[in-house]
Parts: sequence; C-alpha cells; structure tokens
Amino acid sequence: MKIKFALRFIAAFTLLLATWASAGFGTAYRTAALELARLVSPALTGWWLEFGATDRSNPVFTKGGVEIPLQIDVSLLSMAQVPLQALICATPGLGLVGTVGRCVIGMVAFFLVHVLVLLIYPVVLAHPSWWTDTLGVFSGLLSFVLAPQLLWFILTYPRLKELWHLGSVSAPAATGTKGLAS
Repeated sequence: MKIKFALRFIAAFTLLLATWASAGFGTAYRTAALELARLVSPALTGWWLEFGATDRSNPVFTKGGVEIPLQIDVSLLSMAQVPLQALICATPGLGLVGTVGRCVIGMVAFFLVHVLVLLIYPVVLAHPSWWTDTLGVFSGLLSFVLAPQLLWFILTYPRLKELWHLGSVSAPAATGTKGLAS
C-alpha cells in the first residue's frame, strides 16, 4: 500500500503542478489573498495594505507613517497548495466525492492560513524581538511545510484511522512463549 500511495502522490503532484503552472493559478491566488488581507487587515492588525498607483503591484503595509513593503511572493505561496492536494488525492478509499470535497475544504483552509501569514507580516517586521522573529520563522514553516501535512492529516483522519488501525488497541497474540518479565 505504501508504494501505491507514493506512486499516486507523485502522479497527482506532477499533474497538479503542471496545471498550477499553466493555468495561472498563482496570479489569481495572489489577487484573492491580497484583497482579503486588504479588507480585514485594518480591523485585525491596524495596518493598511495599499498597492501601487497604476496597478496591483508593490503592495505596502502602512500604519501611522510607517511603510513596510510586502516581500512575500503570494503567487508562489499558492504552490504550497499542490502537495496538500496531491496528498489528499493519493489517500486511498476516499472516493471521488470525498476526495473533491476534502480538496476544496483543504484549499480554502490553506488559503486562510496564507492570509493569516500576510496579516502577521507587518506586525512581525514592525516590532522586531525574539517573539516576533520566532513567529516569523514559524509562519514561514507553516506556509510551506507544516500546513499541507497537518491539513491532510486532519481532513483524511477518519480514513487514515481506519487504514492505520488507530484508536483500537488489541492485545498481542499469544505466542506460547514467556514474556520478558518472567
């Protein structure tokens, strides 16, 4: 089953990455994430997200005369959706509806994680300390490494629990030999 899972993951990853690259998904993702961050940032963080005068390039967070240019390429953040979707697609026994539903829920949840990373960005850079440095590093790890695996585990846990026999403790089979304690 491990080899089958790995092959399904590689196939899904390859197909999804090719689709991501050719469909312009990153550009649409960037626009949606920046717009949501622009709408909620003033209320949640006190920072305003502004764009260049002629186009949507060069986003800058502003607050009280302080400007912090956004150095995160949000379109590349969207690429982190690919391993999450590939993990869900490779999980056996979900069925078409279960796979598609989990993919959609996972994509939305991961999108919100990325928006959260954008929201904490000016807070981290405006007030450097060991705490904000740690928060910045953690948000980077979350954006690319932890979130795909955690979301996959959460979204597929009922199936993984069944496959891995989690939650059921069975007594070891009698072997006819004495245990180490004797």
